[in-house]
Amino acid sequence: MLRWISQKLTMSVIPRPKVIVIAGTTGVGKSQLSIQLASRVSGEVINSDSMQVYKDIPIITNKHPIEERHNVAHHVMNHVSWDEEYFLHRFEKECLDAIEDIHSRGKIPIIVGGTHYYLQILLEKRIGKKTRILLPEEQAILDSNAPHKLYSKLREVDPDIASRYHPNDTRRVRRMLEIYFTTGQKPSQAFSEQKQTLVFDTLFLWIYSSPEALEERLDKRVDAMMESGALNEIQQLHEYYDSRNFSIENCENGVWQVIGFKEFLPWLENADGASFEDSVDRMKVRTRQYAKKQVKWIKKMLLPDVKSHLYALDATDLNHWDEKVSQRAFSIADDFVSSQPIKENYVPPGLEDLVKGNATESNSPKTAGDWSRQQCDICRDKDNNPLVAIGEKSWNIHLKSRRHRSNISRIKKRENLEHWKKKKAQEICAEEKEAA
Repeated sequence: MLRWISQKLTMSVIPRPKVIVIAGTTGVGKSQLSIQLASRVSGEVINSDSMQVYKDIPIITNKHPIEERHNVAHHVMNHVSWDEEYFLHRFEKECLDAIEDIHSRGKIPIIVGGTHYYLQILLEKRIGKKTRILLPEEQAILDSNAPHKLYSKLREVDPDIASRYHPNDTRRVRRMLEIYFTTGQKPSQAFSEQKQTLVFDTLFLWIYSSPEALEERLDKRVDAMMESGALNEIQQLHEYYDSRNFSIENCENGVWQVIGFKEFLPWLENADGASFEDSVDRMKVRTRQYAKKQVKWIKKMLLPDVKSHLYALDATDLNHWDEKVSQRAFSIADDFVSSQPIKENYVPPGLEDLVKGNATESNSPKTAGDWSRQQCDICRDKDNNPLVAIGEKSWNIHLKSRRHRSNISRIKKRENLEHWKKKKAQEICAEEKEAA
């Protein structure tokens, strides 16, 4: 009843332009639903996947085949060169330009992709209207892509906001510095003064699949990619990579982050022990890991911001796609587009636990309000710096992790060995003195 009253009150004001967002893990069916929904509501697709913006390589970036798009227009896709790095501010401009263009033709923008971090551009809480041109030294810091340098600068100018991010969260740290450099205002102060609202009248559809069912589909999809030419695309990337004398460090940025390239790199460069089969297995593992991270991001970062605008769809069993995904999405979208109260529940039967207790049970500092920082001097991150955990829950999880316990055990063994060596040396020394 309260939701119906809220929707009625919203309908009484001047309507804002509508946008539909389809979120979900890789391989869950986002592209398929986007085509179905675009045909249903007269929509056009805007890509929000950071790898699909790059030219060519459609198989390993999972671009929906052109022949299966049914003439639905796609925007912000297949236009960035391999030697460019694609940042949030560029996506923001291109996405908002596409939204304006689609609205001007009386159609509905449907934003689809796995880089859910990009969706923050739809929230008014974002800052960043530029008021000054960056100084050369400021631009050099932003372009350095050096986690320690970026984080040290952020701690210097805004220690409050710096405490909310992990030192290796380079993209967000860089964004906070960009806000400071271009506006002259500390991000922590700017965020505290803002009200959080959506820029557009936005409907979020979250396609979800149980991990067990999804992982099996992801493994099969990697095999299908190999059969349809993924290896040729990986080899094309490697030729370009090799011609530019790139190194493994370059794989942390740009198109080189695409799942498949780094996993095949040892085999492509004839490393000892590397095999094609192992490369495929690593690609499968990384794909599954990426899917898990996407679900965590939706739960911890997206859901708290848009919970009253988000509806879940159950894609666990593809035999029931029409009933549980497309038909439910059509019902929700039809009401949304016609500005009618949405009749469907936020979550379908069987997925109630997906959002239950999200704000209190999550170990995300965003939902728990805990931005405390803990440093583990025993464990190291990928840059060989002491590992940092944000929030008490994350810290406790780390302390109980196999990695931490293994490192403690390794240190104790090393200490015991050193103690034994020292004791043995003392015994030998004493025996030599007696013999003398």
